[in-house]
Amino acid sequence: MKQKITRRQFIKAAGAFGGFTLLNPLSTFGMGFSHEKNLYAGGKVTWVPSICNFCSSACDIQVEVKEKRGRKRILKIEGNPNSPLNRGKVCARGQSGLLQVYDPDRLKQPLIRVKGSKRGEWKFRAVTWDEAFAYIAEKLKKINPWEISMVSGWQYCVSYMQFSLPFIATLGIPNIVGSPLQHCVAAGHLGTDFVTGNFNIHDEVLGDYENAKYIIFSLNNASVAGISTSRAVRFAEARRKGTHVVCLDPRLSELASKADEWIPIRPGTDMAFFLAMLHVLLKKRLYEKEFLAFHTNAPFLAFRNRQGMVQLVEKKDSRGRVKAYYIYDKIRRQIVPVPAFTNINQKGTGGQSVLPALHVPVKIRWNGTGPGTPPAGTHLQTVLEFFDEQTRHYSPQWAAEITGIPAETIERIATEFGQTRPAFVDPGWMGARYHHLIPQRRLQAIIQTLVAGIDRPGGWIMGGEYRQKVREYWERYQKGERQPDNVSELPGMKSVEGMNEFFSYPKMWKHGHPAFSYVWGEQQRKEGKTGAFWPLMADSGLLDAVEGKLTFRGEPYRMKAFILNAANPMRHYFPADRWKKIFTNENVE
Repeated sequence: MKQKITRRQFIKAAGAFGGFTLLNPLSTFGMGFSHEKNLYAGGKVTWVPSICNFCSSACDIQVEVKEKRGRKRILKIEGNPNSPLNRGKVCARGQSGLLQVYDPDRLKQPLIRVKGSKRGEWKFRAVTWDEAFAYIAEKLKKINPWEISMVSGWQYCVSYMQFSLPFIATLGIPNIVGSPLQHCVAAGHLGTDFVTGNFNIHDEVLGDYENAKYIIFSLNNASVAGISTSRAVRFAEARRKGTHVVCLDPRLSELASKADEWIPIRPGTDMAFFLAMLHVLLKKRLYEKEFLAFHTNAPFLAFRNRQGMVQLVEKKDSRGRVKAYYIYDKIRRQIVPVPAFTNINQKGTGGQSVLPALHVPVKIRWNGTGPGTPPAGTHLQTVLEFFDEQTRHYSPQWAAEITGIPAETIERIATEFGQTRPAFVDPGWMGARYHHLIPQRRLQAIIQTLVAGIDRPGGWIMGGEYRQKVREYWERYQKGERQPDNVSELPGMKSVEGMNEFFSYPKMWKHGHPAFSYVWGEQQRKEGKTGAFWPLMADSGLLDAVEGKLTFRGEPYRMKAFILNAANPMRHYFPADRWKKIFTNENVE
C-alpha cells in the first residue's frame, strides 16, 4: 500500500532531520562552519576590500576577517557600500565565495593522472607542486610551441590578460581560445566598438541607468536577470526615479516585466526597429547638431567610389597613413582639411578655427588631388547626408510589416527618445542568436551618438581604466614616442589591432607560425569555403588542427597540448560534443 504524506508532514520531517541547505547552515551537512565560528568568537574583526571574480561584473566586495590567537578566518562576504557600481550589494553567487576557500572538497594540491588510466576515468594521484611543474615542463619540451593552445574563460578578458599575454609570448605559444567569442566579444562588443572605439563593453562602456530619463533594451535580459548586480542595483535606482523603460522582447522576460512598455517584437527583427528609429531621428532632425559637428565624423566629406561604396575623402602621407579628413567650413564657405587623430573638429590642419557643416551645398565638387582623394569634379556629401539618404526607405511603416509592431508605436518611441535628454539604448552583450547582431549593435551606437549620449551623464559613460589608457596613448602620440608592445596597455580597438597583428602575422613569432585559426581561415579561402570574420581567439579550425587536417607552408599544423586557464569548455563552450572529440583524440598528448 502506498503511503501518502502531506506538505505539512514533509516540512515537519525535514525540520527534524536538519532541514535543507536553503533553510539551514551548511554546518548541518558537515561543513564545520559553526564549530569554527565558535573558535573565533570575540576575536578582532577586520573588513578587507576586494573584488568578486565570479562573473564579468567584477563587483566590489568587503570580506569579514576575524583574528584570534594569531589565526585568521574569513567569515562573511558583503558588497562594498563605497562602490559606485554595485552600491554595497552582492548576489548569492558572490557570497558563496566563502566556499572557494573552505569547501572541504576543494583541490588542495595538484593531481596527475594515474599511469595507464584513460581520460574520463577520474583516476588521479596527489603530487607536490615541484613534481607537477617538472611533469608539465617535461611534457611541453617535447612539443613545438605552435602545437600548444591556451583555453581561457571570461576571466582572461577581465582579470588575466596582463598575465596570459606575457606568458604565451615568452613560451612562443601563438594560440589562445577565449571564452566563447562568438557569443560575447565578436557579437555583442564589436558592433558597439566599431562606432565608439572602445573594445570591452563590460567595463569600458557603462550605461548610466540612474541618471537617464529614457532607456530602450533590445536582445538583452542579462542586465537584470543575469544577474549582473552592478547593473541591477543601478537599474532599480532608475526605476525608483521614474525613468521610462521600453523593452523589446518576444517574451515577457524578467526585464520586460519591470519595463513601462513591453514591446513583443517578432524574434530576430529588432534591427528593422532600429533602422526605422534612425529614419525618424534623421527625418525630424532630432539629433544634437553641435555634438555631431564637433565630436563625430558626421561632417566629414565623402563620395561614392566606382564600386558604389561610400568612401571618406582622405589626405594620406607617403606611407599611406591617413593624416586628415575634409569638412565644409561654414566660416570660409570652402573645403578644409581637419586632423585625422583628434577628439574635436574645431581646428583645421593649419590651426585655424573652423565650423563644420552637417549639410553642404548641393553642387559642391572635389577639385583637389592626392592619394585617398576622388577624381576632380566628384560630387561630395557629408557622412550625415549619406546616412539620411540611405535610411529614407526604412520608415516605421516598412518596419511594422517586419516587426509586427504598429508604425504609430515605432514612430512614437523614436520621437520620445529623440526629444528626451538624457536617453540611451542599453548596449547589451552576447545575443549571438541572429546573424545581424553586429550591425544591430552598431545601429544602436549610431543612435546613441545622434542624441549626444556618449560619455555624458544619463548616457554611455567611459570607464576609468579606458580613460587612463586613452590619455596615456594620446600623450605618447603627441610626444612622438613609441606605443607599448604589451597590447593590454593599449586603449579600446587599438588593443584589438595589436592583438590581431600579434597572433596573425608569422613574422611576430621566432618559429614563424601564426595562430591556428588564421591558418585555418587561409586554408578555407584557398578551398573556396567560408572562413571566420574575425578568427582572433576563436576555436574555428581547432578540431581540424587536432585531427591533423591543417597545413601551413606545406607542413602539418597539429594541436597536441592544451593549457586550461579559468575555463571549462566541456561545460560552457559550444558545442560540447566537439570538445569531447578534441580532448579524447589520440593526437592530443
